[in-house]
Parts: sequence; C-alpha cells; structure tokens
Amino acid sequence: MSDTDLPADLLELQRRWYEAETAWASDPPEKTKAAFTAVGAELHAHPHWAGVENRHQAAMKLKEAARAAA
Repeated sequence: MSDTDLPADLLELQRRWYEAETAWASDPPEKTKAAFTAVGAELHAHPHWAGVENRHQAAMKLKEAARAAA
C-alpha cells in the first residue's frame, strides 16, 4: 500500500482524534483527556503504518484528508 492510500477506518480514527482533541480543549477533565489519549493510541497502533515507507509523510496526508472530509 502506498503512503497516500488511506484505509477508511484510519481516516475515521483521525477524524475521531480531531473531535476528541476539540472536546478536551473545551472541557479538560480526566474523562475527556482519557478519550483523547485512547483514540491517539489506537491511531498510533493502526496496522497501516507498518506498510508505509515514510510514516511522517503518510501521517501528513492522513491529517490533510481528515480535515478535508470534516
């Protein structure tokens, strides 16, 4: 899989991460922080990253695609 081919579930995880980040910024209790951290861990551990040559470049494409889809 190329660095620019993004699985739908990974794109959804990135969108959830942005939502969790926004929620935590506006309501910083531990529960909101825990949700943000959990989504971030799931995003970081996604199997897609094992098949990309340049993880940073692929992550930037993912962030760009998730923002465009929002």
